[in-house]
Amino acid sequence: MDEIELTKDLLKINSVSGNEKEIGEYIVKLLKPYFKIKTQQIDDSFNIFAYNNDNPKLILTTHIDTVMPFFDFYEDKEYLFGRGACDTKGLMASMLSAGIEASKEGLLDFGLIFDVREETDFGGIKEAIKFANPEFVVVGEPTNFDFVVGQKGLLELKVIARGKAAHSAVPENGVSAIEKLLTFLNKLKAIKFPCNGVLGKTTLNIGKITGGTAANIVPDYAEAELSFRLACDSKFILGELQRISREVELKIYSCYESVCTSTDFLKDFNNKKTTLPYFTELGFWNKSRGFVFGPGDAKYAHSADERIRKEDVIKGKKEYLDLIKKLSKK
Repeated sequence: MDEIELTKDLLKINSVSGNEKEIGEYIVKLLKPYFKIKTQQIDDSFNIFAYNNDNPKLILTTHIDTVMPFFDFYEDKEYLFGRGACDTKGLMASMLSAGIEASKEGLLDFGLIFDVREETDFGGIKEAIKFANPEFVVVGEPTNFDFVVGQKGLLELKVIARGKAAHSAVPENGVSAIEKLLTFLNKLKAIKFPCNGVLGKTTLNIGKITGGTAANIVPDYAEAELSFRLACDSKFILGELQRISREVELKIYSCYESVCTSTDFLKDFNNKKTTLPYFTELGFWNKSRGFVFGPGDAKYAHSADERIRKEDVIKGKKEYLDLIKKLSKK
């Protein structure tokens, strides 16, 4: 399997989130001669599980969707360019090629899972984890061949403040929703969030604030969208939010815990061990001994010139194959 040509084929397929059906069909056709295949329907797309052992010891997995907008594939001597080049079609080609090679060599105790909608709501992985209960999981993301053995959790929510409209000349006749919201946010910013010796600080981003209708009207509605990157248990943050939220409403969109993996099972590998300040699908496999790994540089992900080095795609196949050989036999 030529992983460079495979990457080019994958890059030519538009697979932005919600539009993964075509690339899914391509992957199924590619894998059918070498694996048993199961799929899970997710709206108009589907997840894929390729396996030979019904409950494999090792799972290699990545998402097959990309962010918008799609743009055409092109290349130069060193790089392959295109939407998803490093996130995650280049490493997907490495993973597919390694999996097919391992199957040809008679290795049975591993499987491949490809899921959809990672770039929007993790709708695919929430179902894909039902395919298998592996001992080891390798989540494909561009890590420059580092082993990512820890990542921060994610808490996203909306804060809603309600007031009473009035003419701004007589503000005492109204209740300002914006002032309620600002009071809440100031209290929130004053909280000292816990740190973690491995993952660092829990961080807060107030990403969006909206409210009011005009300068001469006391605002009766305001809202803010917040994102926490968790280096601590979410219970602490949720407790503090409840404590200071008497004048506002909270709507939690997502809450995923941080992950720190024991590295004892990786002692046979020389790759650098590191952590991430953001959340990946590793968080859904927290009962397994897992890590995030792949070719490519994350700094190019989602960018207008997204790319992956050709030699990294080739090296990626060799490294994934080595992982299959060593971890599936542990």
